[in-house]
Amino acid sequence: MSLLSLPSVKNHASQLWRFIVCGGFGSILDLGSLTLFVQYAGIDQRIAVIFSSIVGASFVFVANKFFTFNNCERKTGSQALKFILVYGVSFIANILISNLLIAVGLHFLIAKVGAIGFGAFWNYALSHGFIFKKKEDIDVVIV
Repeated sequence: MSLLSLPSVKNHASQLWRFIVCGGFGSILDLGSLTLFVQYAGIDQRIAVIFSSIVGASFVFVANKFFTFNNCERKTGSQALKFILVYGVSFIANILISNLLIAVGLHFLIAKVGAIGFGAFWNYALSHGFIFKKKEDIDVVIV
C-alpha cells in the first residue's frame, strides 16, 4: 500500500491543492484591486494596500471555508477571528523572514518566496487544524 493511497493523505493533497488555488485567486484579487484603487480611484498606495489586502483575504477566507475545507458550520464569526489571528501572525512573520533573508544576502525576490513558502505552510496547517476544523474531524479517545 503506497502512502498516496491512504485516505488521509489523499484528503490533505486535495485540500492543499484547493488551498493553493484559492490563495492564487486571492492574490490576483489583491493585486487587481490594488491597481484599481491606486490607478483609477486615486487612493494613496499606502492606504490602498490595506483595502486590497482586505479584498484578497476576504475572498481567501470564504473560498477556504466552503471550497478548500468544505466547512458549512455556522460559526463563521469565530472562524473569522481565528483567521485574522492566524493570517495576522503570518503577515508579520512574512515581513520578518523576508527582511532576515535579505539581511543575510539573499535577493529580495528569493527572500520573499521563502517567506511566502513558510507562510503558506503555516496558513494551511492552522486553517486545517484550527480555523476550519469540524466537530466530526475531532477524534475522541475514550479511556
